[in-house]
Amino acid sequence: MQFKNKEVEKEYLERIENLKKVINSPVVDTQYLWNETVRKYAVTMEQVRKMLQINEIKPSVSERILSNIQIFLDKCSNPEFHIALVGAIKAGKSTLINALLGYELASTEVTPETASLTKFKSAKEDYVEVSFYSKEEWNKLWKSVNEAKAEVFLEEYQILKADAEKNNWLGKSTQRFTCADRVALKEEIRKWTSSKSPTHYFVKEVVIGLKDFDLPEGVVLVDTPGLDDVVEYRSNITRAYIDRANAVLMCVRSDALTGQELQTILRVFTNARNSVEKVYIVATQIDTLNRPKSDWEKQGKEWVKYLKGQNCYRNEQLAAQKLIPVSAYLYTILHEYNNKEFSTDDDKYFDLTSILLKLRIRNNEIDERYQEIEDFTNIQLLKSKLQDEIISKFKEYMVDDIVSSYRDYRAEIREKIETMKQEQNEIIQTSQQDINEIKRKKEEYQEKLNNALKEKEDLSVLVKEIKYATTRRAEDLIKSIKSIQI
Repeated sequence: MQFKNKEVEKEYLERIENLKKVINSPVVDTQYLWNETVRKYAVTMEQVRKMLQINEIKPSVSERILSNIQIFLDKCSNPEFHIALVGAIKAGKSTLINALLGYELASTEVTPETASLTKFKSAKEDYVEVSFYSKEEWNKLWKSVNEAKAEVFLEEYQILKADAEKNNWLGKSTQRFTCADRVALKEEIRKWTSSKSPTHYFVKEVVIGLKDFDLPEGVVLVDTPGLDDVVEYRSNITRAYIDRANAVLMCVRSDALTGQELQTILRVFTNARNSVEKVYIVATQIDTLNRPKSDWEKQGKEWVKYLKGQNCYRNEQLAAQKLIPVSAYLYTILHEYNNKEFSTDDDKYFDLTSILLKLRIRNNEIDERYQEIEDFTNIQLLKSKLQDEIISKFKEYMVDDIVSSYRDYRAEIREKIETMKQEQNEIIQTSQQDINEIKRKKEEYQEKLNNALKEKEDLSVLVKEIKYATTRRAEDLIKSIKSIQI
């Protein structure tokens, strides 16, 4: 490139040299050594991140790109396979988690309990690890609360005098508590996650380590905030986490597939992008249907009609394979009954009796028909599917997810760099003119770039809105489902 202005040429060459030093500076790769392909992509992305954070470049780079790079590097450095349970509030996520764990650890109170990400993983000892919001994160959450006019949230926050606790926890370093037994573990979890505890407002994430947990090391079950949480900041955590998750169990109440439920399903598929095979639709609480077996047989067929569409699985066979009806509560109390963990005077005994009557099974037939009842819950079926289709190949899937993410982010970053390159070329060509013209040209391109970024974000929102709007096409389906419900 030829320059007439020597000062401009000198500055250009100095910046190029500094850029080369940044790009070629060594990257610490010890956290990526678990897989050579992952290490190679992670080191490349580390170098790109350093380049994009150079003072002259950073103002032109959106926060979303930098956030995506960080998400990618987190995946690479933390080789965990995440199975996320998502859904609307009170869709039965925590009850399902308990059934999969084989122990009641996740809270299932009537009020929404899951306000933060709660992760369950295999460990050498039972422990609870709690991380907290930073002050900046809390300010964003609080803004979301006020924008939503979340009256119930604000009222309960005041009743619990949570504001007096705020400064004790915001920005506090991660706390870890080792528990002597499962009773102590459950109490420790309740302390940090219960909606009756003022501290839970400031908890960002809870990690629960379990001894004798029937999952391989590196596989994590994640209970998430409700997708319809009135505090949008918390529901956005779940939406963003769908991209991070390697598999998603989308929990939807089986007793009614409403427009809102369909919209929630579409959100999951939108966030899952092209990896629809990693999404399982779990129809929860099938025991609440009037005649659970016959009602679900009809209802499940109607669900498949919608799930096979282009906005979901795009295939009827895959839709039927990935739709799993469960009764997690029945599974749990059935096992507790078998282990004599409650008496015939306990509320759980009457719950069990009520559900079995719907299945035309009397209490004196429980022992004889135990396997039939357990099979009806489909919890073992779900466990088998997860084991055979996902967990047995989780390391391979982790690498595939990372490679796919790398390609997506690479394309986006290349597009951004090409735009910046064109801008800089024209500015350099303008350098033959006076300095005021150069500044004007740069400002003009910065404005164009900002407009282009906004248009791209607006387009992304529009695409999602269009996908959500397709739920209207499901009106006939909803009517059909309602017509078969008793």
